[in-house]
Amino acid sequence: MKFLPLSRLDTADHLVTPQEFFDIERSSPALNLMMDFRQYHPHAISASMPALWAASLMETEQVDCKLVVDRQREFIGLLTQERLSEQSLIAAQAKFGIDRKSLTVTDLMLPRSAMPALDYDDLVRATVADLVATLREAGEPYCLVRDNTQRQIRGLISVRELSARLHQQVSLKPQASVLNVLNAHG
Repeated sequence: MKFLPLSRLDTADHLVTPQEFFDIERSSPALNLMMDFRQYHPHAISASMPALWAASLMETEQVDCKLVVDRQREFIGLLTQERLSEQSLIAAQAKFGIDRKSLTVTDLMLPRSAMPALDYDDLVRATVADLVATLREAGEPYCLVRDNTQRQIRGLISVRELSARLHQQVSLKPQASVLNVLNAHG
């Protein structure tokens, strides 16, 4: 065993984010844009948390989405900043007939059944250009990645993150897909 040299940070050293780099191109492997849950703990939130608390937490953490889990820590949906918007809160209040403070994450989340998913094996063979085209055509801002062999939800892809890493806006085609219809009812 050997010891590695330790040092102190210099004032010029700064915290980096993936968006500062230009290492992702349209010909890059699509897998580079997946938040892999085998490597990173997913951002998760309890289904029973009050929606207003969740909104504050997500704003503080500067994340655009969180996976919603039940008491057994099983995935049941996705909560996004868009679903916590003023318009969404007003619509949920009217739908459930309750005051804003009583709304929970469950009331505003996109249910698991409405989430699009890509197969991990397909993603392994795809390029960023393939992924962009797929998500653009589907009109879906988030997509789960499923490992069919292991029966696992392996990761998440966000169009917002994809746009930031490509340093260009990826626009989505408006769709009246089956998933969007489910979304409207979820």
